[in-house]
Amino acid sequence: MCGIAGFESLGAADGFVADALLGELDHRGPDGHWTASAAGWRLVQNRLAVIDLSPELEYPMRNEDGNLALLFNGEIYNHVELRRELERSGHTFTSRCDAEVVVHGFEEWNTDLFRRLEGMWAIAIADERSGELVLARDPRGIKPLYVTTGSRFGFASEVIALVAAGLSRGERDHDAIDEYLTFHYIPPPLTGVTDVRALPPGTFMRRSANGVELRGTWSRPKFGEGEGPVTAHELDEILGAAVARQLRADVPVGIFLSGGLDSSLLLSYSVAAGVMPRAFTLTFTGHGDYDEWDTASRLAQHYDVPHERVALDVGFSDALHAVSRAYDVPIADPSAIATLKLAEHAREYITVALTGTGGDDLFAGYYRHRAHLVHRYIRGLPVGGVARLDAGRGRERRSRLALARSYLVRLAAGAGEDAWEQYLSVVGASTSDEGLGVMRSEPSALTAIRQRVFRRHSGETSAATLDAIQEFELATYLDGNLMVKEDRATMAFGVEGRVPLLDDHVHRIATSTTPKQRATLTRGKILLRDIARDRLPSGWARQRKRGFAVPMADLLGGPWRTAAVDWLGEHDSELVDTLQLRRLVPQPDRASDVWALIVLCAWDERLGAAKRVGGNRALAF
Repeated sequence: MCGIAGFESLGAADGFVADALLGELDHRGPDGHWTASAAGWRLVQNRLAVIDLSPELEYPMRNEDGNLALLFNGEIYNHVELRRELERSGHTFTSRCDAEVVVHGFEEWNTDLFRRLEGMWAIAIADERSGELVLARDPRGIKPLYVTTGSRFGFASEVIALVAAGLSRGERDHDAIDEYLTFHYIPPPLTGVTDVRALPPGTFMRRSANGVELRGTWSRPKFGEGEGPVTAHELDEILGAAVARQLRADVPVGIFLSGGLDSSLLLSYSVAAGVMPRAFTLTFTGHGDYDEWDTASRLAQHYDVPHERVALDVGFSDALHAVSRAYDVPIADPSAIATLKLAEHAREYITVALTGTGGDDLFAGYYRHRAHLVHRYIRGLPVGGVARLDAGRGRERRSRLALARSYLVRLAAGAGEDAWEQYLSVVGASTSDEGLGVMRSEPSALTAIRQRVFRRHSGETSAATLDAIQEFELATYLDGNLMVKEDRATMAFGVEGRVPLLDDHVHRIATSTTPKQRATLTRGKILLRDIARDRLPSGWARQRKRGFAVPMADLLGGPWRTAAVDWLGEHDSELVDTLQLRRLVPQPDRASDVWALIVLCAWDERLGAAKRVGGNRALAF
């Protein structure tokens, strides 16, 4: 796992800008730092060593003739098989590193290589033969890659690095900010910065020396196109093989273990593969149903694996500092705090961590995956009456009743619309325009924002089926929220997060399942639960969906309240009326919006600081 970046050669300023990129991406790779020139491009890489720890390994990685130069971030899980095929074709390898398979594979197959790679990756290849730069990103967007769209072309693993290096102007994108306020993350390819975009998953880009860009994609399996149905036995075998592949490393491997179904299954498969990974579980002492320690500890004892208890004892200032330092795009998901804390503790013991991210996304585990199924039953539901059910509930512990209330309010908000609008009202983090009233500029209406994002990723004619909904979420929520959250939190502390439930083979079989094998009106993740009944201790498969959540209402209304109000009093913002926001801090039903706006203010400060530094550097070009 690494941080990569590069730009068109600027002559005398090359070293100046390259050093800036190295510095901004330093946390992504403590084990090696390189800059080099190739084919008119300046290339930058930091490395976190996971496969082949030899200190002699260097980047950019070259082929035999030295006319290809590779930057690489990620892991290729089928690198052993590809290496054998390339050796039979006459290629010579000088390391055991999986990245070397990529540079020889590109020499052999050109961009056809990308459909052969199984894993998570972001790639940059400077081709001396053509003078072109080729960028590519894995089909699920597990690893990040951003490009500039202005007068100075550059690319990097993180957005702020491009701003601080002077390759981006660092101007706020107000359309992206509107979308952030609606969803509490920025749906890609927007980033919050006007001249920086995410390279879409499953996409490669060729850029020539004269600035001409050509883009291509390669096919990935899609829901509704598979053969189906799939048996639990077939899925069980594929999941076991995926976990076994992703346990391969030359460094210690652990697991982030919640009390949920997905990470529990990963632990079961790991033990079956002969590995006893150290498990890490976050605890929220005194916060009732948020605390999954008891459930996770029973499972760890069942499999007799070492188990670390990680307490979320962080204060407001430290939590906000950690989030604003780690995230180069604004992300309001409170579980980012928890993931950062887990990664920080885990780094004392391990370098690679398996996580259960992706199970809900591929196998329809979220309650919102059933919103289109209940649409016909709630079209006449009185929105006002349902909203009153949710009002004034206080900071109650997360419970089935509390979750049901919140879900019902969101369902009711879209009850008079079509099934797609019903779903979009459920996934929107804000449920009314009133929630955006503390913005200094007038934001767009929530309905218009939701429809804009929907059209960008789905067109206007898709029927609201489970297949269409999951494809939409892979392009938005998975890419823009979950993968960003996990990548930045783990890389902030030099941990490689691996997601076996998003393995290529698992993705392929998931898309072959029928909708009824994934979700019905009353159940989600049906096939995974069938597997869990056989693999996990008795009763585990019947556990309800809990999610990896942080008690934000309790924190902002309790121990964080004074610090949050004080912070807002000390930080003026061009985006948010912080004086008005201070009044909302203790209101439990506004906690998620309050945290989102605080995170936005902190991100905007970081962007402004990077813009000032980058502007000074740009003067030297």
